[in-house]
Amino acid sequence: MLSIWVTGGGTREPIDDVRWIGNLSTGRLALELARRAARRGHRVTAFLAEGVPAPRSKRIRVERFVSTADLERRLCADARTAPDAILHAAAVSDYAPRPVRGKVGSGKARWTVALRPLPKVVARLRRRYSRARLALFKLESGIGVAELMRRARAAARRAGAQAVFANRLEDVGAEHRGFLLDVATGRTDEATTRTGAARLLVRWCERGADGATRSGA
Repeated sequence: MLSIWVTGGGTREPIDDVRWIGNLSTGRLALELARRAARRGHRVTAFLAEGVPAPRSKRIRVERFVSTADLERRLCADARTAPDAILHAAAVSDYAPRPVRGKVGSGKARWTVALRPLPKVVARLRRRYSRARLALFKLESGIGVAELMRRARAAARRAGAQAVFANRLEDVGAEHRGFLLDVATGRTDEATTRTGAARLLVRWCERGADGATRSGA
């Protein structure tokens, strides 16, 4: 039995007290990941954005987040015990505004909002839980599969991730086509549904545990 963390849904970065910018993410893939891991008998903690429905399983512990900073605080809290694997499927903002206190009134002819870059949550995860298996999720748009995989490999190398699930916005909808790249072996597997993607990713976690057991034997 493994301890598996799943992140899902999109972060919301406040503009003022009532407005925010965010990412296009339903959290549906994260829910499939959490359910699949729980059905396989693993201990699952699902870090889900507000608005993503909680899975109905006693095997899944749910924690909520809103902003990128909120997600990072929850993932890297001092009391956390390191998981065996992290499936980091959340759509985390790369940029955020400096929020204005109160509510900016309507009727302005123009309102310019400047965005600042945010630190990468995945970099903190890699440092904090250096022994955990880490899978990234890379969503792109308007490019071919070959370029998608090139960018996915580059992202995994930068983050120190052992795997990356890459897909294109054009292939996400009722179905969910994507590719799981195992960085160490170079193996690539294709999924055409969320259920298929979850099966691939949870099995990837389990293969890592099997390998660690053999190495320690």
